[in-house]
Amino acid sequence: MALMHSTCRQTGGLLIAFVALVGCASERPSSTVQSPPFVFRSLKLEQKNKQGLIDWSLISPEARYELSRRLVRARLPVGVLYRKGKPSFRVQSDLALVINDGEQILLEGDVRLQQLNGSRLLIQGDRLRWRPEEGLLLIEQRPRASDKDSRISASTAELQQKTNDLTLKGVVQLERWSDDADPSRPDSTLRSGMARWNLDSGVLNAEGPVLAQRRDQEGTVLEQLQGNRLKGNTRVGDLMVMAPVIVRMPRQNGVLRAQDTTWNFRTQIVRTEQPFEAELDRTTILGRAFKAQLKKSTVVVNGDCRIQQPGESLEAETCRWNWTTENVLAEGNVRLRRDANDQLTRASTLEGKVGEQGKITFTAPGGKVQSQVRFPSDGSADPSLRPRTSAPVEF
Repeated sequence: MALMHSTCRQTGGLLIAFVALVGCASERPSSTVQSPPFVFRSLKLEQKNKQGLIDWSLISPEARYELSRRLVRARLPVGVLYRKGKPSFRVQSDLALVINDGEQILLEGDVRLQQLNGSRLLIQGDRLRWRPEEGLLLIEQRPRASDKDSRISASTAELQQKTNDLTLKGVVQLERWSDDADPSRPDSTLRSGMARWNLDSGVLNAEGPVLAQRRDQEGTVLEQLQGNRLKGNTRVGDLMVMAPVIVRMPRQNGVLRAQDTTWNFRTQIVRTEQPFEAELDRTTILGRAFKAQLKKSTVVVNGDCRIQQPGESLEAETCRWNWTTENVLAEGNVRLRRDANDQLTRASTLEGKVGEQGKITFTAPGGKVQSQVRFPSDGSADPSLRPRTSAPVEF
């Protein structure tokens, strides 16, 4: 496609309007000497698709056109990307190079792509290579996308204009911060390998390894989650980390091993519906499912909760642990077994407290418990169980 010809019009769907300091050339110079560039007070480019709908437009307050190289240098360009004839992104930068009469557009400087609908995501970078015919925008330097409470960055990024698919390559990092918090100090971060993110649906798939961390205001790691890969939806806020999953709590010296685990970064809830095992120093906790509310420092084990520690074990329908207060609550058909005297204690509820080396001491909270203790026999008869009932009882 030729940018300049005798009528100053463009074929192939690219329309160009110039207000020039010098007039249109009626034909290309016959001299082999390179002609000086045309200088224009304003530039407007507009591309339509085969259906006659506008694909994109670009304006600039000042531009230079090198006829021999078919190259336009535009200052402070502002453009609009369209989907199905409707504006979808506003794009701007410090400088634009329009190569081969629009075959490729290179944006440099403070490059910004502002989503005009949906979540109104802002995509930024230092260098963007735009291929209008392919509908592909490649951000080659410092790509990052942000909204009011999160930011995602990578080594390079590709935006497909027709589908709104954003492909992030290199080390991909998602950062989130609480309301009114400093964006430069996010409280949650997640790193992964290459990721594909659809900006319309919010569907996100990322290769591993996956590493997520939650920190306090001083930057100390509170919880850390590791996994194989990731899939989820950023609109809903759920990100499922695929097994094997390991969750570490450094302050409590705790480690949890689980299958596929979901992290909702909006509510700061981590959950799984599959069996897991956790270690707290010398104490082991097992269950069929768990739900951890990170903001409340509380985890609930649902279904077949088992706590094993030296000399005793506990089984219950549900266990609740607050790792800030170190309080533990076991509820529903609670059974506490102690190796000493083969003691078995039954109760509807037992309360516990995590002490040194992760050992949990249980107490009956004002209710009744039933204990059975096996005493050594004198050899003349078989051992017998002697039931007793009392409350409260501490073990």
